[in-house]
Amino acid sequence: MHFFRRAEGSTVQELLDRLPDPVFKRAVGVLELISRTPDQRRHYDARLKWELDENTRMQTAFEEGETKGREEGREEGELFGMIRMLQNLLSLPQSTDDALHPRSRTELETLVTELQAQLRKRMT
Repeated sequence: MHFFRRAEGSTVQELLDRLPDPVFKRAVGVLELISRTPDQRRHYDARLKWELDENTRMQTAFEEGETKGREEGREEGELFGMIRMLQNLLSLPQSTDDALHPRSRTELETLVTELQAQLRKRMT
């Protein structure tokens, strides 16, 4: 009750200064929203909707990027494993992660193809 008596005739900033508790901060926000004109409220609602949509868009993009990164990492790991297995079968020194990481996916696939060709040639 004390809050509502102090709220009358006070600005939002005055109320926040006098009642710094988070509970009162939220109550001041509700009072401010109630006191808006319909046009101000529509503008506020549109802005709030935009912020929520933007947050959802960013979260979705982050999750999609994370999933794509995991898939690419898994595929890269499979290529690394295949390269090392072929090098082992050919009695070649095995490449380290540090040596393979800077290479593009195309370069890694080309290396696999070359190693496979060497293995086939050796078997004939």
